[in-house]
Amino acid sequence: MAITGDTKRQLRSRLVKAQGHLSAVIRMIDDEKYCIDVLTQLKAVQAALDKTAHLMLKQHLETCVVEAVKADDSARVMNELWQLLRRGESSFEVDEEGEEMEVTKTQQKTQTQCCH
Repeated sequence: MAITGDTKRQLRSRLVKAQGHLSAVIRMIDDEKYCIDVLTQLKAVQAALDKTAHLMLKQHLETCVVEAVKADDSARVMNELWQLLRRGESSFEVDEEGEEMEVTKTQQKTQTQCCH
């Protein structure tokens, strides 16, 4: 099901707010503002994105998942949700060339363990 109506308006509003916070972060970096002030603004960006994701997930559960269960297609949507949640278990590190690379939780644990 497509995102429509009030949910679409709310999602768009939240994303525009996040975009505004991100623009402020870029200006702050250009203006060489104090690190803590920049980090505070980054937290605002992340909070706006998190709220957007929660709203999107709620809409998905209330519409797409319900429809899939009614159509006896619950295994597919459960697998999609599982994959989505698993994506949240990774993070990014920067390699020697300054490029982002994905690092899984398992790799993080391995990297932080002492080498004997």
